[in-house]
Amino acid sequence: MARARRRSVRLWQTELFVVVIFVAILILSVSLSRGLQSTLAKLAEDNQVSDASALASTIGREFPLTVESRARLHDHVQQFRRIYRVDVWLYDIDGSLIYAQNTRELPKTVIDKARLFGMADSPPYSQMTLKPGGYVVAGKAVYNPQGRRAAVLVVSGPVNDSLAVLDAVRERLWTTFWVALIVAGLLGLGLAEFIGRRVRQMSKAAAAIANGDFDQRLPTGLVPDEIFELAESYNRMAVTLGEAFSALREREQEIAAVIESMGEGIVAFDPEGVVRVMNPEAVLLFGLTEEREDAVGRHATDLTDDPTILGLVQRGLEGSNVSATAALGERTVLLHSTPIAPPKGKTEGAVLLMSDVTEAKRLEDAQRQFVANASHEMRTPIAAVKGLLELLNGGAKDDPAVRDDFLKTMALEVDRLGRLVADMLTLAQLEAGTLKLHREPVPVAELLGNIATVMHPLVDRSGATLAVDGPAERLEAYCDRDRITQVLVGFVDNALKHSGSGHAVTLRAKLHEAVIRFEVHNEGDGIDPELVPRLFDRFFRADESRGMVKGTGLGLSIAKEIIEAHESAVEVESGPGEGATFRFDLPLVS
Repeated sequence: MARARRRSVRLWQTELFVVVIFVAILILSVSLSRGLQSTLAKLAEDNQVSDASALASTIGREFPLTVESRARLHDHVQQFRRIYRVDVWLYDIDGSLIYAQNTRELPKTVIDKARLFGMADSPPYSQMTLKPGGYVVAGKAVYNPQGRRAAVLVVSGPVNDSLAVLDAVRERLWTTFWVALIVAGLLGLGLAEFIGRRVRQMSKAAAAIANGDFDQRLPTGLVPDEIFELAESYNRMAVTLGEAFSALREREQEIAAVIESMGEGIVAFDPEGVVRVMNPEAVLLFGLTEEREDAVGRHATDLTDDPTILGLVQRGLEGSNVSATAALGERTVLLHSTPIAPPKGKTEGAVLLMSDVTEAKRLEDAQRQFVANASHEMRTPIAAVKGLLELLNGGAKDDPAVRDDFLKTMALEVDRLGRLVADMLTLAQLEAGTLKLHREPVPVAELLGNIATVMHPLVDRSGATLAVDGPAERLEAYCDRDRITQVLVGFVDNALKHSGSGHAVTLRAKLHEAVIRFEVHNEGDGIDPELVPRLFDRFFRADESRGMVKGTGLGLSIAKEIIEAHESAVEVESGPGEGATFRFDLPLVS
């Protein structure tokens, strides 16, 4: 019986090589197909997020919505759809549908998920279903011009292009497979080994690209055209993905720069209350001494023990939007705690916004106090005039002596009321900057002489003496003559009121370090040091127990504003039994 012929070694080797190549290329095809599918999905999702971000930025300028802005929003969406061939849904922050333009229906669960994650806006949300009839959907928060979240944009598009690319690559892989089998049968084990090495290199490069290493490139030398084209396609895809991720990183850096430069403090907490993000203003408001990087990763209780702040953070983590005001040292801070996108009832953290309202609160308190004091001061003369009028109407007008005395008293009260209104108007003009100063060179000696002349009658009535100590040389101060005269007259008048009979009041001017220093000194009882900081408060009187004519309580406040308008400041030196000295400096005319 004849023995069956065994196949030749060449045929056996060829068949073995073909089988090896078959298995290798099959594995490569599967790997490349899956890697490409993953990469295409990632690219499509990133592109959809980018497109949604661009549309959200454009329509954000139309909020709040009006009839006209709705029309512009419709135009923006229509233009966007013509370019990108996508469906658009726009939801309010409470979940209600504002606007929709779509040619296909998506499952409600898909749209709701995109809306919820899009509201969070961190990280950007997108999802792709890469199959026939599939879709790629992205959600993006819409911010109004004030930077507040106004709506959520959901964008969905078909995956036909990605499927076409995937099908084309798969078809090319099959073509490469059969060509490789034919070439493998002809070239033998040597060429099989050569191709095997190239295939392994390509597999590693594809895996590196799939893992995010976009600097990897597939080798294109000494390979068949089909594999070369596949490598070129992958290399172009790596470049495109690298550019897309670079753009995403740049946007993240821009957002970080905005947070860093904000005038309000921002602190982001994770669900456990641990700090994840903190900008420099928040570090300043908390009064932290360590570096900001050291504060990140610490618990909220390590930042402060203020129960108001800790309570706000806790309520924010529980899903509530709450606001409150707290005192941090000498600062008054307005706090607003907002939960971070609560999916399915559980928050992912909270954001604490901190605004320094110290100055605003001080101004509010000052305004309230000013109105109260002004009302009180105006009520006194008005009540006096009203009471005297009632007495006159009740019969006092028939007695000439009583009538004249009442009329004189009424005239004094009306004059007092007029001075109060005039002083309040002057003070308001000074604070608002509407009172113009007419500066000119003013001879110092002449200015002091005029004040002494004006105050002579008051000096005689007070029983005190007024000494004028002027400079020996001719000096000129650059100032508003009338306003500085008003200040010095007020200082001298106060000095006379608080000096006993026989005491001296000194009006002095001298050259002091390239400026002219004006001083008014009296030898009275002096001022309690605790009262000195309050001398320039509106309606403040250091001593109302004396039997002297009361002023409006605004004179020193006006004087302080006038001197500060001359870019100077009023200094006060006083002590019990040592008298008091008021001084300020004015520029010297060369």
